[in-house]
Order: sequence, then structure tokens, then C-alpha cells
Amino acid sequence: MRKPLMALAVVGCFAMAVVGGLIPILQGWIFFVLGLYLLATEFETGRKWVKAARKRVPLLNRWIVRARHHKWAPSHLKEFEDLTDPWK
Repeated sequence: MRKPLMALAVVGCFAMAVVGGLIPILQGWIFFVLGLYLLATEFETGRKWVKAARKRVPLLNRWIVRARHHKWAPSHLKEFEDLTDPWK
């Protein structure tokens, strides 16, 4: 039951990221990084996708690093960054 709920949470975070990109008040990139965090920590395939994306898209890598230092970011983003760092 946990995996389907996590998949739904990932989709919800990505949907909020899109809405946040359209509405200036909502910070969409935070939801995007949170969705990536859930994807990478819960699914092995997601972890591989995020590693490959961080290697190919430097902007995504900068977003993840920037989100880690944001005041609203959960403390688990350090674990996420370590799990998905393509250069480690």
C-alpha cells in the first residue's frame, strides 16, 4: 500500500510544481525538488533517473543544491543529495 501512495504523492508534488510555475506566490521549484526526493528515496528506478538528470541538466543540479539550503527544506534533503549525486 505504501508504494502506490508514494507514487500518488510524487504526482501531486509535480502537479503543485506546475501550478507553482504559473502562480507567482507559490514556490513551484520546492515542490519539484520534493517530488524528486520522494521519487529517488522510494523507487530505485527513480534514483537512477534523478542521477542521470542531474548529470545531464546542470540547472536541476543547482536547484537541488539551492533547495537543500532553503529555510523551508526538510533536513532529509542532505540524504537525497547524497543518494542522487552522480559524481559520487
